[in-house]
Amino acid sequence: MTTNDDTGLAADLQTLDREWRSIISSPDEPRSTMNVIEYGLGEQRRAEVYVNRLLRYLLDPAEPHGMGADFLEAFLQGLPATAKFDEDTLDLSDVRVKEQVPFDDRRDPDASTGYADLVLDIPNEWFLLVELKFSAKETGTEFYSRATHVDGVAVDEYGSGQYYLFLHQHDRPQASSDTFANQSWRTFVSEVLDGFLTENALRYPQRTTTQLHDLRDDLQSITNMTTNSASDQEKIALYLEHVDAIEDVQAVFDDAWESYATVWGRDVVQLLTDTEPEVHRLEGEHYPEVSVSRTDRDEERWIFRANGGDWQHVFKYGWYRHETSLEKLADRAEDSNDLRIGFYHRMERNRDLATREQKLKFSFRNMGSNPATFRDIYAEQFYDCRREFEELLADTEGLVTGNKLTLIEATYDIPVDSHEDYFDAYTAALHEAFVDLICTEPELIELMGAIYEEAVAEFS
Repeated sequence: MTTNDDTGLAADLQTLDREWRSIISSPDEPRSTMNVIEYGLGEQRRAEVYVNRLLRYLLDPAEPHGMGADFLEAFLQGLPATAKFDEDTLDLSDVRVKEQVPFDDRRDPDASTGYADLVLDIPNEWFLLVELKFSAKETGTEFYSRATHVDGVAVDEYGSGQYYLFLHQHDRPQASSDTFANQSWRTFVSEVLDGFLTENALRYPQRTTTQLHDLRDDLQSITNMTTNSASDQEKIALYLEHVDAIEDVQAVFDDAWESYATVWGRDVVQLLTDTEPEVHRLEGEHYPEVSVSRTDRDEERWIFRANGGDWQHVFKYGWYRHETSLEKLADRAEDSNDLRIGFYHRMERNRDLATREQKLKFSFRNMGSNPATFRDIYAEQFYDCRREFEELLADTEGLVTGNKLTLIEATYDIPVDSHEDYFDAYTAALHEAFVDLICTEPELIELMGAIYEEAVAEFS
């Protein structure tokens, strides 16, 4: 039965949607460079990639833009005082400029590799790590500030200095790590880019000058320095007018998401047993389980570890072993001293991907909590069979990653349009992943397990 509160909420949201669409609708304007190459202004990640690549090119003195190290020098001289950059800028010809540079904390065996947006360096002398952000959410700076290695080189091998810069929206949270100096895009444009263009634009090739102007114009657009500010004020007013409805809807979805994180295993098991004749429900000791019948192979027992957290696991019984006794486990060891492989999906890290882009990322992993020796053994043996894995994955959505921990990664559509309930659609995507990589690929599962047994034997 629909209540008066529900009717009022629906009307409120319809009004919100109608007014929001009128705000974002605007007459067609000439397309920016970023838009032309299909990096839409509305998508933060694509904006970061575009600016990252163009900045890397323009800053690199080895690139054929005709500026040499001039723009690089202006960039370094325009760093905020809090960066404490104290290096000679008279000769910058040896500076390297790289994007998506790996950073590792080798003191923490469970830490994943981070990839910095830009790194400027002179080997054995100094490096400057630059993180570019166009949204309110800040991630990574704490990790980068404690990382021990940059691109495989120990941080302390840069004897002259290590510097960190966080370029961010003018009115958004700054870096969470005190190691990073903060500079807004507005400051960068007004104090570095504008002055550089005014003084030097006529000296460089026309194409380079155009690229510098494009960078300036696109930064102004994506950071709301131009006419977008007016629409932002309208959006703020719209939010304040409908804040109760927005918060109500958000709270309901948050509660539903948290609840689903504990029951998705049950729902997937039900869907599998309803649709796949070779799959049968089992009474799980800790979590929902199924058996998968195989032709000419032993029946397999699969466990769906729906634990309500970020990491949600699907694993074959026998793929969790106690580190010392080698006992087969149906859940983590009480002391967490275990050896594990399995499939997983992440419900916090990939929440935006699942809700905004309606994509499920489902992966096979050599678990980061495994002892370092075991991780190395399993990864080495896995990649010794890389060609065989790639052949077995050819008819699936799975791809071999080349990473030591997450070895295979697959992405599936969450078919929201064909389900009335979002979480039914999420369950359907998990069902597709299980069928694609497990039910229909017995040889793939057998190879994963055989390597695991060999790795366990070598480790013990």
